[in-house]
Amino acid sequence: MNRTIITASTMLSLALFSNVVTADEYRNGHRVALEGDPNIGYPQVCIRINRKANRIPLLETYQQFQHDYPDDNIVQLLERMVQWADSGAVGHTWVDLFYKDDEGKVQFDGYGFGSDGNQASREFSFQKCVHIEDKNYQQIKQDIAEKEEALYVESKEIAKLFLGIGKDWNGGKYTLYGNCAWFAGNLFNFIVPKDENVNFAQAFDWGTVVPKWYPLSKYKDLPDPGYIAESISRTVNGAGWHDNEGSGYGKLTGDTFITADENGLLSGPRNISDYYPELGEDANFISAGYYSESQDKMHFFTYNLKQDKEIIVTPYSSDVTFKNIDQKFVAAFHHPNDDNIGMVVTENGHILLTDTWEDTGNKALEAYAGDITAASNYFENGKILILLRPDGEQYDDYQSDGIRFIKYDVEQDKVLTEPALAEHLTGFDFFKQQ
Repeated sequence: MNRTIITASTMLSLALFSNVVTADEYRNGHRVALEGDPNIGYPQVCIRINRKANRIPLLETYQQFQHDYPDDNIVQLLERMVQWADSGAVGHTWVDLFYKDDEGKVQFDGYGFGSDGNQASREFSFQKCVHIEDKNYQQIKQDIAEKEEALYVESKEIAKLFLGIGKDWNGGKYTLYGNCAWFAGNLFNFIVPKDENVNFAQAFDWGTVVPKWYPLSKYKDLPDPGYIAESISRTVNGAGWHDNEGSGYGKLTGDTFITADENGLLSGPRNISDYYPELGEDANFISAGYYSESQDKMHFFTYNLKQDKEIIVTPYSSDVTFKNIDQKFVAAFHHPNDDNIGMVVTENGHILLTDTWEDTGNKALEAYAGDITAASNYFENGKILILLRPDGEQYDDYQSDGIRFIKYDVEQDKVLTEPALAEHLTGFDFFKQQ
């Protein structure tokens, strides 16, 4: 989805207050599964989202509100954003419990926050279902009830830090932070084994939108249905390639990553700090990166920090350098003929050289702007693998497709292939969706 389209959808979302809006810029609910995932057994807990796999651009949205309502103070702006977030225009995420009754018929219970529409018949785009093997459904229901009450209490404490701005809902307080993604993400992660947890909050420095004396300025993340969709669909948000080893890595949501070669997945998901311990919490803010074999250094680029930066780090070491940057990059790779020079992709599909920060003038990737999430040099020398988020216009009633890729020749400025599904490559069924 183009960033310009996102901005347009933000302005359309503002029209909610005059009852004129189309909400499909964010949402892509297109399928129903009344029995969860029948391939994994019962009872099972599913987290579901009706969003495209594309996180909310909160900073840009806040700036748009500032532009459209220049006389509003921070409290008034946050009030408008809560109305916008709770309108349904930006999607919803919820949890469904599926189980078999005494007659063997599949039943369900739905749980959510800020919306009553948490039934199994609600259309969704992505889901993650986990079979709970060590408890029966009555025990799971009891655990859910206890966790719900705890979350309602916590939501009211969060609301205090957000100046009390929010909406009372079912004993809790819905806020810009304590929203449906916060509730469903916490509830799902509480019920399922730890190794099945999902990342439900995108990295976001609240200090970019509020003064530092506000308590919420210390928050470093934002629960977001679109980010859960990225997490479940295994959207890759950064990549790099080691020529000498013939393998590469892909950074997933949060601070996890996988490694792969031309034959498929090698390892992961693992914590990226195992390889780059000096990244610290900045690992969550990485939006692009590339590896230089000759330097033996990884170049990472952050976004959504009050001061974004390029982080240059040697694997397995404390050798790290920080450089300030003032632009968002969605992907990066090294120059095909000189890995001392990085090439970074902007949100509009332009490519800049990192030694001069000049625009190369390449235009072929503009057609994929908004869908690009990562790029990497790889085993086809001189070619670049461009990774794309899942198709945001899916319509199949029974399944969802995952991430896609294209191949790109940077010197010819030519896209060589049509978008293809990563899960169809031998050894990459890791990317197949439930």
